[in-house]
Amino acid sequence: MARKKQSIADSIDLTRKKQKEFDINTNIKVAYKTGKIVYGKNTVLKEIRKDAFKMLILANNCPKELESQLNYYNEVMGNKLFFHKYKGSSHELGLACAKPYWISVIGVIDPGDSDLLSLKTKQN
Repeated sequence: MARKKQSIADSIDLTRKKQKEFDINTNIKVAYKTGKIVYGKNTVLKEIRKDAFKMLILANNCPKELESQLNYYNEVMGNKLFFHKYKGSSHELGLACAKPYWISVIGVIDPGDSDLLSLKTKQN
């Protein structure tokens, strides 16, 4: 009796394949280099009036006054903005942007080559 040859693809166990996690720090760096992002309270508040953002990334310790102000502008615009709460502090968010200072909010105008906008579908 002839034995059937097993191909390599059949012998690989795909159930134990490691799932690739979404790394937001890497995607912020990619968006900073290839797209257009704006950071800082004053700059974001200036640009939000122009309705330019696709999403906002807020640090975990973002001031409540700033957060409520951004929510107010979002309600006035018809809830078009997507807010993502970054798990780290504003210092870690600044390091993700390769800046040596604290950043409490980032506005993404153009994500560039990053997958930051895929966070919308992951949270819904």
